[in-house]
Amino acid sequence: MFVDVCLAMMIALAMVFAGVVPTYAADDATGKVSVSLESGTSATIDGTNDYTAVVTITNGTNSMLASGEVKVLTNPKYSFNSSSLMQSWADGSTPDPRLRRLNTTLATATVDSIEAGGSRTVTLTAHAKTSSNSSDSSSSDSNSADSVLDQFTSWGAKPLNITYASQNSDGENVTTNIHSFVTRTQDGLNVDATPQLGLTMALPLTGSNWQVSTNDVRNLLTHDQSASAASSTSNASGNGNDSDATDSGNAAAKSTTVTSLTDKQRRNQSSLAATLRRHTAVQAVADSSYLTTFSGTPQIAALMQPRGFDIAFQSQTADTLPWKDAGLTDDLWSASTATDMYHSVTGDEKTTPATVAWQSTASWTLSALAAAKSQGYSAVVAETDYDTDSPTAVHTSKMVVPTDAGDITVLTTQRDLSALAQDSATSSDAKAQAEGTTAGRMARFVAQSAFYQMERPYEDRTLLVSFGTNASATTVESLMTQLESCSWLKLAGLDDLMQAEPSVSGNDAAKRAAEVPSMTEATNTDADSSTTDSDNANTTAATAERLSGQVSTLRDAYVEITRFADNVLAKEDTGNTDSGANGDSTAKLSESAARWVTSLRSAYTDLALKAFSSSKTNDQRLVKAAGRIADGLFSGVTVAKPDSINIVSQSASMPVTIANSHPYAVRVRLMAGTDSEQIVSSSGEELTIPANSEVQSTLTIRVLSSGTATVTIQLQDSNGQPISDTAEAKITSVLQINDWSGYAILALAVLLGLLGLWRQFHRVKDPDE
Repeated sequence: MFVDVCLAMMIALAMVFAGVVPTYAADDATGKVSVSLESGTSATIDGTNDYTAVVTITNGTNSMLASGEVKVLTNPKYSFNSSSLMQSWADGSTPDPRLRRLNTTLATATVDSIEAGGSRTVTLTAHAKTSSNSSDSSSSDSNSADSVLDQFTSWGAKPLNITYASQNSDGENVTTNIHSFVTRTQDGLNVDATPQLGLTMALPLTGSNWQVSTNDVRNLLTHDQSASAASSTSNASGNGNDSDATDSGNAAAKSTTVTSLTDKQRRNQSSLAATLRRHTAVQAVADSSYLTTFSGTPQIAALMQPRGFDIAFQSQTADTLPWKDAGLTDDLWSASTATDMYHSVTGDEKTTPATVAWQSTASWTLSALAAAKSQGYSAVVAETDYDTDSPTAVHTSKMVVPTDAGDITVLTTQRDLSALAQDSATSSDAKAQAEGTTAGRMARFVAQSAFYQMERPYEDRTLLVSFGTNASATTVESLMTQLESCSWLKLAGLDDLMQAEPSVSGNDAAKRAAEVPSMTEATNTDADSSTTDSDNANTTAATAERLSGQVSTLRDAYVEITRFADNVLAKEDTGNTDSGANGDSTAKLSESAARWVTSLRSAYTDLALKAFSSSKTNDQRLVKAAGRIADGLFSGVTVAKPDSINIVSQSASMPVTIANSHPYAVRVRLMAGTDSEQIVSSSGEELTIPANSEVQSTLTIRVLSSGTATVTIQLQDSNGQPISDTAEAKITSVLQINDWSGYAILALAVLLGLLGLWRQFHRVKDPDE
């Protein structure tokens, strides 16, 4: 017992000296006690203003917590000497012995009792100079003339350990902590003048989570589009077999769409637009089609590929997947198409922004880079596989890679800073607990950028940071406001980065690009690979399989749309003759019907291109909607179920009603058959059903014998392929002269007749006759 007590005391003392206190929860607890940083927490100390920490303590246990205390501990003299050390501290470990003794209390505050499952937020303040005591009972009273903030005499990132200590209702000690950062700015310090670290804060403006309106799909299939033809120009020019049904005009003009943003997305978009106006240093890289969703066109730095399409995945599978059969050809995502769309959307023909292909799901392999270059892009943004700097020193986020199509610039996003800017922690396993809130992530971002500048203070470097396609306006606003006050940073434009000296080029860049794995190679994971690598490979392989399946599904939908246009829609005789030997007159769709088909293909193309995003849910929703367009075309031409009939003669007529809910006439072939050789029906009649109308036809039923049969009716296109579900009806025939009972009656009649004749010739005549 004595040994156990001594051991426990030794462990407790070690924890105190280490400045790291583990979470302890009572036996009946269902969770744990946690600490988090909230909005209002200072990311910097500048020697003039107070330091403030806003801390929330959450009681996830089943016991009430008594009144406790929160402390912010630090070491003002400490400087991190590597990025990996900063990451270790963020993850909760203390590899440097000096980090185990954070003896300086920056601020303290008392925390009132917290109910089980409840939380409480307190504010801690360290004053930069003498001031009156705060009226807030939960605030720190660090108000001495010799402020603790005066101890921060060297600039750079400093460690913070935010600890909480209390007791539960059983009188047991409960403690927890998180590791964070604060950055002492250069203000008021005697520091050498060195080049500022350049940050290009890029915001990709494109959608990755679209909703599809069922009503819009229905209206597309059932309403005349000729009145709005001017705004329904095809995005799929050159695709499909019926050239008359495809607009040969500019593929970049405004397109028909059935996708839209949610109300929440629109509110965030509106806030983003306002943020872009306030913070002009944000470099917006826009999808031209996405700009149509803004109430006003925001200022942009460059254009990306239309709809953020995954060019890298397409190029990696161009020879193995049926892209062209799905109506998806290279011109749909080329740089020239992006530029033409921008001109069409903005009406500004004079401005031609730079074109930069943004990475979607697949990585920029060497072949993918060649494809982007051949499609007119001067640069690509790579968010994975190229940032190999950490934990070594970071370099300018630019390399120039030689490809078969020519040199192309690869702009690589800085991994840790981009993760923080995208509301993610720097640790994928959630070890960096302080980065679970915006305030914690901002503190880490500022500290990390300060470390990068100090890492190579005399080197002129520019790093690319991505806010991601799902950027929060609140995060962009808060981060840009903070960065604009950081004297060691220079917020650079995208053009500045494009013009900067590359960190890697030539053979070295080509070698690095050649090592980037194709998504289709993910299944070839070495047996000796780590568990993490294997898991990543399995995830990538599953994504590749899903995307490949999408292409096949889209192909099926596009083929059906084309079949409907070519073989079902009624055509008009033009009266012209072919130049061929047969001299037959030609038939083609009417101008308005052709525009309707163009709008169908345009909506399909819009869905298909948007269906290769980083969101599985988004992709599946859009692929399903593309299928609904194809299915809706054929389900709009229906044959009604006929009534069952009884037949008492050799033939009868069965009325059949065919309906067309589309805004243009269709021509179909009425086919019917029975499951009996004794009861047959006519079929093969060709019918034209006008727009939004019904036509009644008749089937002739011929009976060879009495009995029952089922007649099956179906509509077919001009090539004999079915276009509708089958309709069935029962046929019953009774007592017909040409069945076996009829034969018996005839035989009896003959016998009776013969008997009558025999009697006529053999009877004895009356004497009076």
